[in-house]
Amino acid sequence: MFSKKQQMMQQPNRAAQYILGNGDVLLVTVNLWGHVLKPGIYSVPSSYSLIDLISSAGGPLSTARLNDVRVVRKNQEVIKVNLEKFLKTGDASSLPTLQPGDTIIVSGSIQDVFTKMVAIFRDLAIIVNVFVLASRVNN
Repeated sequence: MFSKKQQMMQQPNRAAQYILGNGDVLLVTVNLWGHVLKPGIYSVPSSYSLIDLISSAGGPLSTARLNDVRVVRKNQEVIKVNLEKFLKTGDASSLPTLQPGDTIIVSGSIQDVFTKMVAIFRDLAIIVNVFVLASRVNN
């Protein structure tokens, strides 16, 4: 009933999710979002840990909540990772292995949200002030 091409599209080839890099290094492609210096799409060696990936992106920003990092898998599984605990204990068993298509989200602190809100109110106040001053000049 289905053509060969349709059957191949319905059954993803797991081996095709890996890339062979220079020196026959097996690479996985992952997305890195959030509070890191350089978020983006990374193709990293399959042996890389979550720490290696974040380090490759320039490290976490000062607003990063390292106790709330999430790894979202292609199958919609969400793994919460506490990198602060790893940094204190060095226990690498708490770090998940990176898989092709993973999306890693480094959350920001509530302080960062507050700072952004204050900046928005500051900008709005400046705009209102300009209009008030302009109306006084015209009168």
